[in-house]
Amino acid sequence: MRIVLTTFLMVLAANLFAQTEDIKVPRLVKRTLENTGCSAYFPNDEELVLELSYSEDSSKVYTGEVYSGDHHFAIILVKLNDMELQNKEEKESIMVNYLDYLQENFSIESAAGYGKGHTMESDPEAVGVIDYWEDVDGDQWAVKAWANKNTLAVMMLYGPNEYPLFNVQQLFLDGFRFK
Repeated sequence: MRIVLTTFLMVLAANLFAQTEDIKVPRLVKRTLENTGCSAYFPNDEELVLELSYSEDSSKVYTGEVYSGDHHFAIILVKLNDMELQNKEEKESIMVNYLDYLQENFSIESAAGYGKGHTMESDPEAVGVIDYWEDVDGDQWAVKAWANKNTLAVMMLYGPNEYPLFNVQQLFLDGFRFK
């Protein structure tokens, strides 16, 4: 019995090692986000190009993504026009409303539910909201939104399966910095 158990554990360990050996750990580097004064950590696999558009209220909306392995590391950055968010409740409300809007536009079929109350050491006024989604194609999404007085940022990591490197995922989602 002891030999069978030892053999089973060795086979299990070998399989786990073989699975993690195939995963390429991306090197995340701090990227300046155009002339917004904000920055975020993205994989160094390719250049991050941000596209600028305008919302209905003339707020500047920057979007961009980097593809690394089988996953997309993406950002939507909104510089709010003529609006200043005063308190935690206003910030969380605008983030939840925006994330609800994104769920419709990205054909999200299921969501874990919003986790509120996240804070940012570099900006004590900033508030964060996290969620995990699945879209119609079965892609798995880890999404974290950040807001301060006049800026909203949504960090999104998505692909055909849950991202396998939790520490890299957390560094990406928490790697956004306000001006």
